[in-house]
Amino acid sequence: MKLHNSFFFLIIFAISFANAPGQNLQWITFTNVGNIRDIDVGNGNVWSGSNGGVLQLQINNQEITKFTNTDGLTINEVVAVELDKHGSVWFALNNGVLNRYWPDTGQWDVTEDYKDQTINDMVSIGDSLYIAIDVGVSLFLIDKEEVKETYENLGLSSGQVVEKIGANSVSISGHDIWVSTNNGIAKSSLTFSNLQAPANWSHYTKDNGLQTNIINKIIVLDSIPYAATDKGVERFVNGQWENVGSLEELNVPSISILESNSYNPSRTVVIYNSNGVFLLESDQWSKLNPGLSDITALKTDEDGNLWIGRKNLGLAKYSFENKSWESFEINSPASNNFKSMVLDSKGRLWCASEGGGIHMLEGNWWTNYSTRTGLKSNNQQTVLVDARDRIWFGSWGGGVTIFEDSSDGFSITQIDTADGILAGSDTPGFVVINSLTSDQLGNIWMLNRETNNTQVVAVKTPDDRYAYFSSTFQEIGTVLVRTIKIDRGNRVWIGTDDKGVKVIDYNNTLFDKNDDDFSQGLNSSEGLFSDRITAFAEDQDGVMWIGTEEGVNNWFQGDVRKQFGLINNSIITIGVDARNNKWFGTAEGVSVLSHDGVSMTHYTPGNFPLVSERALSFAFNEEVGEVWIGTNAGLTRLKAPFTTAPKENLDLLTGYPNPFEIIEGQTKVFTITNLALNTKVVIYTAAGKKVRSFNTVPVFWNGNDENNNLVPSGIYIYLAYTDNGISASGKVAVIRR
Repeated sequence: MKLHNSFFFLIIFAISFANAPGQNLQWITFTNVGNIRDIDVGNGNVWSGSNGGVLQLQINNQEITKFTNTDGLTINEVVAVELDKHGSVWFALNNGVLNRYWPDTGQWDVTEDYKDQTINDMVSIGDSLYIAIDVGVSLFLIDKEEVKETYENLGLSSGQVVEKIGANSVSISGHDIWVSTNNGIAKSSLTFSNLQAPANWSHYTKDNGLQTNIINKIIVLDSIPYAATDKGVERFVNGQWENVGSLEELNVPSISILESNSYNPSRTVVIYNSNGVFLLESDQWSKLNPGLSDITALKTDEDGNLWIGRKNLGLAKYSFENKSWESFEINSPASNNFKSMVLDSKGRLWCASEGGGIHMLEGNWWTNYSTRTGLKSNNQQTVLVDARDRIWFGSWGGGVTIFEDSSDGFSITQIDTADGILAGSDTPGFVVINSLTSDQLGNIWMLNRETNNTQVVAVKTPDDRYAYFSSTFQEIGTVLVRTIKIDRGNRVWIGTDDKGVKVIDYNNTLFDKNDDDFSQGLNSSEGLFSDRITAFAEDQDGVMWIGTEEGVNNWFQGDVRKQFGLINNSIITIGVDARNNKWFGTAEGVSVLSHDGVSMTHYTPGNFPLVSERALSFAFNEEVGEVWIGTNAGLTRLKAPFTTAPKENLDLLTGYPNPFEIIEGQTKVFTITNLALNTKVVIYTAAGKKVRSFNTVPVFWNGNDENNNLVPSGIYIYLAYTDNGISASGKVAVIRR
């Protein structure tokens, strides 16, 4: 029998942005705050802005506090940091919004004057905040909380048309203001009454002696300007620009002034590039060892300390005494990509990151695994917990990695091309495992995408044997396999990039190919939105939900349906919680279909503190009612009571379809769902005669009585009750045809 017997539309009766599932929710954001983009130091604190929020390091006790969008930030992408005269801290976000934080009170203020503009730098002088933006330099008055004016030309336009020149950085030295741009350097005096006039700006370009017009940052030391450029460092001496020292790597992203300290008696210039951090000593660059290639930000303070940000590693300070970098441990995941997630029996959250390796949250502490710690690939695609509580990860290029608890932590096992178990792609050792699942017999199913030996599905049995299914026309028919799911009938659903859904019914005989059935399947000509399948999820009623790049379908007993009303039709992932609510992760947020299929709730960063609109994965803690939403920009934990697994509660008892049509020759079932644990169900006629009883949940009634005879048309009562006396009932109209 084909899966695609018929096709019809499922209409959503009610769509809501704030119905019951949106109320009384608690949101917490988890992000990688190690990729620091800017640093400022003052009042005993080091403030760092990152792609995942803000870090506050208290220098005296080295205590670190993190701030994200659920702590007051508008969004988590911070691009610039600046302290003002009041002791408040300004954070420029990558959407142009300014957030101001008052450490003494914990208050957050929001300024949207620069929304949708690019902010590159900020400098605070008294009541003035000079902001380098994509159209010039803007003067923001701190006390009045308003924009006074913006300098858009900077004297760097050429020809008749006045250009808006983007500023990379701003530096104030005495009464002089220096601006670095990709068109050269602009300079003016703060004593001029009209800095909006291009004539009041001096400019320096290649025509004036610079080696390049791309200036990343400029500072002034002892009245001499130094410019960090894409061709090294230049300074302006005696009316001429000259190159400073020699560097193997010429692009210098940032430059700062290092104040004198006990190890460096004179003020000097410090820079960084991809080879490390360098001090200027006797007009030559001296590298601070050990050299680092992962620096993302640099800042010096008034005490002669040198601070840097390191990619995905957070904050570090240089010890001139020990000639080494002192890192400050940051408790966070190593990346902000959460491609796949699962909770194990101990409550640990395991996360597969596409590019960041593996992240594991136990209690409040993150542990990260990467190629630095022995993984074969940081491009992790999928994660599974098996019946023995082992954690399986599939990667793009590194095969399978298995974590198992041991007396001293975890034992780690690798499955790849060794012994011919898995196969590589065009590159023989490059093993792609992009989806994993398990079945009722304890077998582990692996999609071995684009394999070079046709064996795109590999199955590991509990007794360590392997079975395979091929990409040949007679079986799967493609190497472009994407996602895999086992339904309650133990049939294997495989989503592909080009062939829609393929189904393997192997009759529970893995090693007997004679009874394998590959005839079942679905594609766009039979009702699917698209043949590019992205996700599967089977709900508690046995309905298979199918995500595609163009919408969601569901399949039940041969019927293919289209689901409408989602916030976006590009489906990335699908999850089902303990209450049978369906969660759809899309390219523009999360849509949740209620357990009864009537209402839809949408979650986006615009109406809830969701960390990103692009939802990649879900994990559910049904005991406490938590939903973990993995995105491309961090992780959100949503405390949602409506997702808690039912225990002694029959309040949501329901049955469907209603009316229930019984058609001879066709297999139809009436589903009774939302049952409590240890619930029994009895079906009666309207006159009170017992028809059928069930001792396991969920309940699927095929219309037969205890003697396996079809019941006649009429009204039937279904009664659910628990061992402790809780009961609930419902009615269903049966129609015999």
